[in-house]
Amino acid sequence: MFDPRFYTLKGPLSLAHLIEGLDVELEPHFYDENIDAPTALADAKVGALSFLQDKRRKSDLETAKATACLVTNRLAPSVGEKKIIPIISAAPRAHFARMCEKLVSYEADTQKQDISPKASVHPTAIIGSGVKLADGVKVGPYAVIHHGVSVGEGSQICPHVTLSYCVIGKDCRIKSGAVIGGAGFGVAKDELGLIDIPHFGLVILGDRVSIGSQTCIDRGQLGDTVLGDDVKIDNLVQIAHNVTIGDGSLLAGHVGISGSCTIGKNVQMGGNVGLADHLSVGDNAMVAARAGVMHDIPAGEAWSGIPAMPIREHMRVINATRKLAQRPKKGSSEKDNS
Repeated sequence: MFDPRFYTLKGPLSLAHLIEGLDVELEPHFYDENIDAPTALADAKVGALSFLQDKRRKSDLETAKATACLVTNRLAPSVGEKKIIPIISAAPRAHFARMCEKLVSYEADTQKQDISPKASVHPTAIIGSGVKLADGVKVGPYAVIHHGVSVGEGSQICPHVTLSYCVIGKDCRIKSGAVIGGAGFGVAKDELGLIDIPHFGLVILGDRVSIGSQTCIDRGQLGDTVLGDDVKIDNLVQIAHNVTIGDGSLLAGHVGISGSCTIGKNVQMGGNVGLADHLSVGDNAMVAARAGVMHDIPAGEAWSGIPAMPIREHMRVINATRKLAQRPKKGSSEKDNS
């Protein structure tokens, strides 16, 4: 879960220490229970801390084996039934974020660089500790590669690219100004105010991936953002945390994909397409330019419009709207319109 090239776990820490200063309820006989790491609820094992705030995520409890879970008072009985310690909170997500800051450090042990003599690094590039550059890698002027990043054979990192918390495959090309591995956008609020949600995952790019200029790909929150082999991304695209994109998919400029979406293989998206969070787009689907996707798209279908719908249905809506606009108003006549 927590790659030691990028993160250091500071646990185990007691629940008493983790809840200190927070407005939560925990029965005192649980204070000495130890937590090793924060984990997504569905994947949580013994020793993990998770959270449950939305009843729509109750199904995650089916596989959860966490030691403790931050949860609203209303959902607490469901957590207790799973023999997980409930920590009652009015803001589980925010309190989880604050506990994460105690459990995980963004720093990793100092490591030696592993730069192939067959790699080419411009003198102005900044290369962090533990960075691995394979044979044939080219790093352009003013590129920044943070600690622990690995770049596969033959990949090209163009000028002013920033790489952090990521693993890059073979023969990839990342064009100027792209930012790969930054923290995703997430904000929560509790009695202490607003807090940015920490992100402890990675971005993992397959082989022969192309990333356009000024494109941003955010690392996962708890888990990874993953792009398969031969994915091609245009300029000015935003891919949020925990997104998965299948092999051979193509995204045109100004596409925006919200967090935790799953994009299948060989999907094509036109310019300025936007996806709401937690959606699924099936293999070989096509999404027309400027579509606003708010529902899952089945494999092989073509969708368009705002909100997006199957393209034939969208065309019928447009045609009906045009005909409606052309109908004369009630009581009018050709003479009135002359």
